[in-house]
Amino acid sequence: YQRRVREAVVSTQSTGGRVENSLTKYSVAVKTGDKFSAGTDANVFITVYGAGKDSGKQALVKAGENLFERNQLSTFDLEMADLGVISKIRIEHDNSGVGASWYCESVAVTNNTSGETMNFVCREWIDKKKGNKQLFRVLWPEGRKAEGLEEEEEATEL
Repeated sequence: YQRRVREAVVSTQSTGGRVENSLTKYSVAVKTGDKFSAGTDANVFITVYGAGKDSGKQALVKAGENLFERNQLSTFDLEMADLGVISKIRIEHDNSGVGASWYCESVAVTNNTSGETMNFVCREWIDKKKGNKQLFRVLWPEGRKAEGLEEEEEATEL
């Protein structure tokens, strides 16, 4: 079984006749919820969006580890083009395996160069039969509204 994953576009810049790849290291931490049958055996992917570009669909894999189990934190190191300020992510799976249903609690993405971490709360099923019956979720950083929505007024009534 061979996965086809679109690779991240690597930005390059010319410096004195030589070309350098400008890849940035990111850490991704995915928390599976603490619910009955929350874990998944499916292949999980993430796309990270920021500053008018995206990472492309990145497989979240680690050889020899049982990932995305109930109440487990699964961590990954990825090299991608520098995305600047991260605006949203798309987390998804391919519905493969016997136990494909998955309850994703949250995702944290850290730019290891800048040290900036963006937290994304999911707390939803990613499943064909539960929740919104989709195999993906688009998540915005915790404390920020979805693109295109107006900011809430912070006025309080007395």
